[in-house]
Amino acid sequence: MNIVRSIKGRLFLWLLCFTSGLIIAISAFLYHQAREIILQSIDETLHSKLQIIIGLLHEEHGTIELELSEVITGEYSIPRSGHYYEVIMGGNTLAASPSLVGYNFDLTSTTIERHDKRRNNIVYMSAGPGGEPIRVLQHDMVFLKDDFRVFIAEDISSQLTMIRTFRNILFAVIPAGIAFICVTGILIARASLMPINDFSSKLSKITHKTLSRRLDTDKEVVELAGLAGSFNAMLDRLQCVFESEKRLISDASHGLKTPIAVIKVHCEVLCQRRRSAQEYEEALETIKAIADGMERLVRNLLSLARLDSGILSVADFKPLRLNDCIESAIQIAMPTAKDKNIDIQNFMTTEVSIMADRDRLTEALLNLITNAILYNKHNGLVELSCIVQDGLAKLFIKDTGIGIKNSDLQDIFKRFYRCNNHTDADGNGLGLSIAELIIKAHGGHIGVDSELNRGSCFTVVLPVPQAFVSFT
Repeated sequence: MNIVRSIKGRLFLWLLCFTSGLIIAISAFLYHQAREIILQSIDETLHSKLQIIIGLLHEEHGTIELELSEVITGEYSIPRSGHYYEVIMGGNTLAASPSLVGYNFDLTSTTIERHDKRRNNIVYMSAGPGGEPIRVLQHDMVFLKDDFRVFIAEDISSQLTMIRTFRNILFAVIPAGIAFICVTGILIARASLMPINDFSSKLSKITHKTLSRRLDTDKEVVELAGLAGSFNAMLDRLQCVFESEKRLISDASHGLKTPIAVIKVHCEVLCQRRRSAQEYEEALETIKAIADGMERLVRNLLSLARLDSGILSVADFKPLRLNDCIESAIQIAMPTAKDKNIDIQNFMTTEVSIMADRDRLTEALLNLITNAILYNKHNGLVELSCIVQDGLAKLFIKDTGIGIKNSDLQDIFKRFYRCNNHTDADGNGLGLSIAELIIKAHGGHIGVDSELNRGSCFTVVLPVPQAFVSFT
């Protein structure tokens, strides 16, 4: 597994890098501070001893003397004790500690550790008679017009050993700390991502057979609650599409199965014995009518498929006259109206221009007009009228047909839905579904008012830019 492409791996790496860097930085800071504190303490001790030496300088009978009785005993009297001082006046040694006598080593060094200008102190690192590290404080002063230079030195081997020990402890603790962080980071990353694993497991259990299952957003962690809600919404859409697909396949197979069976029966009857020319002609006309119905069904299914795929786009709409679409739809529906002896009257007196797809809008209007013809009464009437109000065009398609039951009104726009009192009429239950999809794609909607055995009135509402409206 590529650790960079893994969320767990990324969490681990970020945690490791950040905490390791933090531990190293803190350790370096602690080491530096500890070293500075120890060395500063040594320097303060040296400065205190310097003040004692300076305090012993005095003048007696015109001669500058150093009262050594206070310092010739103790740590300064033991050879190579690690504690040294030297007082130089005018370039000559005025006094030196007994611990320094007899040893040839220079207290000064070319390496300056610290320069305290306020106290006029210079701190060196040098080596003692045994090569041990010593810290030297040099102080320059003027006393009674004579130049003095005072050196105070001290062996700091034990302090440096303490510093090295602390450093070695840090060197041991840092890897151990990083190793601990590695283990902790893996456990934290694993625990942090456990809800995602559970979330994935729940999703994997949802199949085409269990599309009704949903994720409980209240039980998910806050970070996944929004994602769970999005998945539920997606599952709602998938379930809707899946059920529509199943219904489409079922209804389409049923719609095609019946006409195919009728065609097959007619062919079998014709093949049983010789028929007259008239019988053959009547059979062929029946087969042709059935084939025409199958063609309409297939055409409607293709229209639905195209609409579902989002073929209609507002960016492709163009200015056109709604009147032209209505007249085209009436002209196409006229042969069907004549066969049914239905009179179509167009009372539209308002010229309306809209942004639309001419072919699709004409198809929607044709479906509504055809619907009004097919479910009308013999010698019935279809009336079309239009008004423009508040930037909306309202087109009314009214018929004198058999009407629709109130219990069916909420379902008439569903695919393949046919009212119980409409089953004898031609059609496949797709026309209104197609019309509604097209009108909605144009930013409008369809309403219906109906009274059983009195007729129906479908209202198509479409947005109209005010600049496109003119009255004739």
